[in-house]
Amino acid sequence: MEKIAYRQGVLAILAELLQAPDGDLPGELPGMAAYLGEAFAALAYPVLPPAYRDWPQLGGDAAALARDYNRSFVYPPESRVVPVESVYRQWTQDTGARVPFAKEKGYLMGDAALHMRALYESYGLEIPAEFAATPDHLGLELEFANFLLAHETPERQAIFWREHLDWVDELSRDADKAGIPLLYRQVLAVTAAFLRAEREYYGLA
Repeated sequence: MEKIAYRQGVLAILAELLQAPDGDLPGELPGMAAYLGEAFAALAYPVLPPAYRDWPQLGGDAAALARDYNRSFVYPPESRVVPVESVYRQWTQDTGARVPFAKEKGYLMGDAALHMRALYESYGLEIPAEFAATPDHLGLELEFANFLLAHETPERQAIFWREHLDWVDELSRDADKAGIPLLYRQVLAVTAAFLRAEREYYGLA
């Protein structure tokens, strides 16, 4: 049970970091970094302290953190990354789809988004208003993974990890190529490394 608690704690931290920061986040970063060190050691996951120990310094104050978040994920479009699963998947697997971009990547509200919306509905959960157009946003998917750890069997958890959490390595590589602010490059790198270890835990790697 202790390891499940650590996995939930890591998911909660990463989910929070991948959503728009509030004014309290800079003061929370030291505790987050310390917790990650404790959790990864307890889980024996290969995510080393250099990947996250400098987050308190990189975060700066609330204004700097908000600026870096926006530069990373919002604007300008030519140098941001979009942490949304549909962008990294073929838009739909429906062979009868008539839209011209059906087999392409890079678009919102694809099959992954519709499936996430259906999953939320099936559990009686409500998608927050800010994610109405992106129900497959990575921050929201990590929150849902956390929910599954608390309420579902390992078999059902593994299905979600396999179907929805295998694209973050590519997102992290894109963040490196785009040169987004270092804090969020590291957040994505840690998220990718954690999810790789999780897939190994479920025998999916």
